[in-house]
Amino acid sequence: MSLINLQGVVLKEMPLAETDKIITIFTDKLGKIDVVAHGARRPKSPIASSTLPFCYSRYLVYKGKNLYTLNQSSIIESFQRIIMDLDRLAYGSYMLELIDVLNEREVKNVFMLGLLLKSLYMLYNEDINLDLLKLTFEYKVLSFAGYQPIVNQCIKCRSKTNLRYFNIAEGGILCSNCAVKSVENILLSDDEVKFLNQIRNIKIEELRNIKYDSIILEKFIEIVEDYFKHHIDREIKSLNLIKDLKGR
Repeated sequence: MSLINLQGVVLKEMPLAETDKIITIFTDKLGKIDVVAHGARRPKSPIASSTLPFCYSRYLVYKGKNLYTLNQSSIIESFQRIIMDLDRLAYGSYMLELIDVLNEREVKNVFMLGLLLKSLYMLYNEDINLDLLKLTFEYKVLSFAGYQPIVNQCIKCRSKTNLRYFNIAEGGILCSNCAVKSVENILLSDDEVKFLNQIRNIKIEELRNIKYDSIILEKFIEIVEDYFKHHIDREIKSLNLIKDLKGR
């Protein structure tokens, strides 16, 4: 039996038998893997806490015939404050689900893991606009998954001037010369183009310093959600909880 030492974040869990469960972990060395955690559902299990969603831990696993099996674990950060706050829980769950949806099993992506951890730490520690964090996370996770919207130049002629329209199906911004009349073209102001490029360039941990217009933010929240629907074509169930909470 060859043991593998990993670090990762638990994305989701599923009950197995009476006291076991299968956890999906996004790891540094193997990407997304499914791991059997024997006895993890027992109240006094030493691995119970480290097998909960959001938990960032060190894991020692070995490969079985079909799945990995957890040998032992130790918590680095549990992110329990996220779980205790309904709003943070909704946004955090959305992040975990996006990572799960956008990654195939056993495909390493340390950049996306780093983005997830930085975003969870921001969600955990910072007094930040959750929609701003969500939008920035969405843009960057799309980029790491190969679906990056092009926002710094026209997607057709590569001009960096007269950028006026965002087209979801085309995958980014069009200049006024290349844009044909279409209901799919979303007209942008100079301030909106500038904001979108701020989101593109900013590091997630620097979000606390960004200045933004709440109306522009709301516009791009809708645009990026529609962008996901078009290019990913997968339902993100946790998004409904965010919308329900915002409609309170």
